[in-house]
Amino acid sequence: MLHIVRRLSMVAIVALCIVIFAFAKAQQQARPAGQAAAAAQAAKDTCWGKTPCPEDHRPPVAFREDWTDATPGVPTDYKDKDLDAHLQNKNLTMVRYGAGAKDVIYDRHVGPRDDPGYIWLGACAAGPCVITLKDKADYLDLSNPMSKVVWRTKQGGFRQLRLVLKLADGSFLISDRYAGPAEDWNISEILISDVHWRILKIQEPVRIYEDSLVEKPNLTKVDEIGFTDLMVGGPGFTSGTSRVDWIEVHADRVKRSSATNNNN
Repeated sequence: MLHIVRRLSMVAIVALCIVIFAFAKAQQQARPAGQAAAAAQAAKDTCWGKTPCPEDHRPPVAFREDWTDATPGVPTDYKDKDLDAHLQNKNLTMVRYGAGAKDVIYDRHVGPRDDPGYIWLGACAAGPCVITLKDKADYLDLSNPMSKVVWRTKQGGFRQLRLVLKLADGSFLISDRYAGPAEDWNISEILISDVHWRILKIQEPVRIYEDSLVEKPNLTKVDEIGFTDLMVGGPGFTSGTSRVDWIEVHADRVKRSSATNNNN
C-alpha cells in the first residue's frame, strides 16, 4: 500500500511540474514581442551611466543659414541693410533689437579674395544690438542634451559673440559660452547643455544688458535664436567688431500653432 502511495505522489509531482512549465511557457508567449524588443533596446541604450544614452539621440540640423551673395563670383565690395534679402532659407526671418540694429549689414569685400559675405555687427554704432533668426513654421526644442550651435565667425578686438534665445513666453536669454577673438575665420560650436544662461534685458532703444542667472530654463519652445557681443560696433576693419559667415542649429522642431503663426 505504501508503495502505491509513493508512486501516486511521484506522478502528482511530475504532473504539477508539467503544469507549472506549461503555464510559464504560456505567459512567456503571451508577452508582446514589442515589449521584449523594447527591453532589449533599453539595455543597450545606456552609456557613461546615463539612460537613455544622449549620444544615441542626437537631434537633426533644424536649419543652417549661410547668407546668399547678391553677386556670387563677382569681386566687388558690397554692403546691404536688407538682411532678409540675403536669407537662403526663406522659412526664416531676421529680427533686430537695439538702436544700432537697423544699421547692421550684409557685407563682402574684394579682399581678402576668399572673404565670404557675412553679417557685420560693426555697424551697431548707436548702441549694442541683437540679431536673431526665426523659423516661421516651427519653434526650436533645445532641451536635448546634444543640441548645439555650430558657426563660422570672426571677432576683432576683445569681442565675444554670445548666443541669444527668445523663448515662446517672450523672455530673452544670453549664454556664458561664446566665440572669442580670432585673427581668421573660425568654426566653433556651443553645446547647449554646457551653457549657463542669464536673462537678457532688452530695453529699447539703447539699453541691452545681461541680468541674473536662470537655473534650468525651459528650452522646449525657443521662438528665436541669434547672437550679440553686447558692445557698440567698431567702425573699421581692424577695430573691435563681430562677423558671422554662417550658423547651423542642431535641434528638434516643435510645430507652431495656427494661432501663433497668425500672430507673427
